Amino acid sequence: MKYYFVKTLVDKGRTRVRALSKQTHDDGTPVDTTVNVKVDRDIRSEYPTGTIYGVTSLIPKAGYLDVEDGKMYPMNVPRFISDDHRPTEEMVAAYRDFIGVMEEPETVDKDTSARSYLGRLMKNERFNPPTIKNDGFFTDKSKWYLLIRNIQNQVNTMLLGPTGTGKTELVMLACQKLGVECSVYDMGSMYDPVSGLLGVHRLQEGGISVFDYAKFTQDIQKPGVVLLDELSRAPVTTNNILFPCLDSRRSLPVEIAGGKDMRAIRVHPECCFIATANIGAEYTGTMIMDRALMNRFFAMKLSYLAQTDEVQLLVKRCDIKPDHARKISIVCSEIRTTFDKGELSHAMSTRESLMAAELIRDGWSPLEAMELSFLPLYEGTDSEGERGIVRKLIMSR
Repeated sequence: MKYYFVKTLVDKGRTRVRALSKQTHDDGTPVDTTVNVKVDRDIRSEYPTGTIYGVTSLIPKAGYLDVEDGKMYPMNVPRFISDDHRPTEEMVAAYRDFIGVMEEPETVDKDTSARSYLGRLMKNERFNPPTIKNDGFFTDKSKWYLLIRNIQNQVNTMLLGPTGTGKTELVMLACQKLGVECSVYDMGSMYDPVSGLLGVHRLQEGGISVFDYAKFTQDIQKPGVVLLDELSRAPVTTNNILFPCLDSRRSLPVEIAGGKDMRAIRVHPECCFIATANIGAEYTGTMIMDRALMNRFFAMKLSYLAQTDEVQLLVKRCDIKPDHARKISIVCSEIRTTFDKGELSHAMSTRESLMAAELIRDGWSPLEAMELSFLPLYEGTDSEGERGIVRKLIMSR
């Protein structure tokens, strides 16, 4: 059976469905990417704009393309709202073969024209989004360009999402593409924000007290990105130090460290603050994010990879068979769904799926690799409790 792939996008303020490029009909003629595709409106409204769907037909009509049965199946989503939306294995395999040559359909929306900021970013190959094939990493294109734009314009940005979704790696890749320095601070391990961000007084010979400025005070005085990693794990006293840096004052209140003659340090005009945060009850040691702190950042939400993308990532990074990668991804997806239902205290991150894939690469079977990587994360026995639930999901594959 032949499969086609379409995508939802915004054209002149309205959500449309268009075919992706590089596709042909049975007679060899190219599929028109400029006309609308007539499909089931209900499923289209249940997934975000930008979702790619698989369909079983694209029949040319007068001014549009028709899907004979009206059904389409989301391909690049982290989870399915209904089991009826799940594509067949054949369709998933066809999608994996297709995305290697896929190009985004052009839109006529003036907001993405070459004259707009986004349009200029998209036309500049230097800022092409990372791909699993070239970079071993994948992220939503819209969020990628948004992060590039925010760094270029010194817009403080906070990346929110579960652990292991690539927040820190995404920032590092963006800085690499932009050619800017990225200074990383592990806020979760900074037990004393005053000494870690400002500095400490040290006694020299003769009893003279000298203030030893922290590296942070130097990094904020030069162009680049200051990455506040795991900010949700930082002590709440950190806020009083960061607030003036992040708002219109753009200065570091070094006087907090003590001393009458200590001055505030100005933040460089081309210095941008990026933060990452894990928010949720499952993350032990995280703090409830202060609303005043959140308001000083542009918030971006990251989520887990779609199954098809996660499979590609595991194959690329760990050099394992696609079938083995697919088993890991399916189990991880089912664990995440079970977590969403409140039956587990911990979801499975991409970082943890990579650990299992590395064991397969090194000779363990898929079953052994998942048991060794996943089960120790849960309480209970192999037949009871959370560990029992996860083991049952592993054994089902």
